[in-house]
Amino acid sequence: MLILAYGLIEVFGMALRLKVSALEFEAAESNGAVFGELRGRRGMFVYADLGQEKEYIEKPGDNPNTRYRLFFNCDVFVAKTQAQIDACEYETSILNITVVIYS
Repeated sequence: MLILAYGLIEVFGMALRLKVSALEFEAAESNGAVFGELRGRRGMFVYADLGQEKEYIEKPGDNPNTRYRLFFNCDVFVAKTQAQIDACEYETSILNITVVIYS
């Protein structure tokens, strides 16, 4: 488990889960980028530089009505507001991490 100083961002199983819009989900691609929110942390906005996409293997407890995608070697930048994300004013960053996006 990784815990960062800002807002107790917790990473279990070495993957950070990001909730993204349906449009961001569809547009996501290897070496692309997405905007979203941290799972379980309403009001924590993120910008993620995605790495290489790999096949997502369904996990017990996954919602069957939710779509998931898996990316390796991502850099994630976290802010308190969408305005901070837009201005590239981040509270913290997590580099070289696995990210699961979902919608």
